[in-house]
Amino acid sequence: MRHLRFQYCMKLRFESPVREHVFALRCVPHTDSVQRMENVSRFVYPADSLTEVKDGFGNWKLTGCARGPHSEFAYEVKGEAFVDHAAVQPEELHGMYRYPTELTGYDVSIEEFLKRYPLPEADAYKKAQYLMHALYAYMSYVPGTTDIRTTAGEALRQKKGVCQDYAQILAALCRRSGIPARYVTGLMIGEGFSHAWTEIYDRDRWLGLDPTNDLLVDDLYLKLAHGRDYRDCIVDRGVFCGNARQEQSIYVNVEEI
Repeated sequence: MRHLRFQYCMKLRFESPVREHVFALRCVPHTDSVQRMENVSRFVYPADSLTEVKDGFGNWKLTGCARGPHSEFAYEVKGEAFVDHAAVQPEELHGMYRYPTELTGYDVSIEEFLKRYPLPEADAYKKAQYLMHALYAYMSYVPGTTDIRTTAGEALRQKKGVCQDYAQILAALCRRSGIPARYVTGLMIGEGFSHAWTEIYDRDRWLGLDPTNDLLVDDLYLKLAHGRDYRDCIVDRGVFCGNARQEQSIYVNVEEI
């Protein structure tokens, strides 16, 4: 078990004032069988209303609206967490995690990769680890070469991407191999930005793998949300009235206490 202190800050600056800003934030880690949250505080500004609800994937999100004109929008979440992956509990599998999505479809590059790296005879977790190791060796981490619309197949074909791409590719490879998988957004030890990884379902439990770093997810990771792919786990989603360019800054820090 690890005792972690975390902070997640985001600020949007608008070139000119916007209004009627409706937002949904998946930025607050929540207690489950693996992570227990304590002393969590939430700050969102501006916000005329703020409600915490659960989405269709079981994630908690903050929804609200900033109605009046504003040139900045910001939120900060901080607190402490006790994390123990050895305590993970069995969960019932939802069938949606067996099937491809628009971002994790059965692309020809997925098929070619699986032919190039045939799976060993092993349980699902060992097979997923084998795919993770192969993917890590095959890909290069290169920011700016993909965006939020890039599919797993497209990123795999060009052999480069960022954590979002690695996580979606591994999910696609696992699902194509008969291993249920889901996409995860969260935080990991250190200072910088949010992160993404993959969870696979084996022996009635969800187990995490971080293909970007070729690591098994351990007690130095904090989950924010999970879903079928990136689109189900967007940390900050919103719409507003106004024609203004945006500039975003993010600061994340996770440290062990």
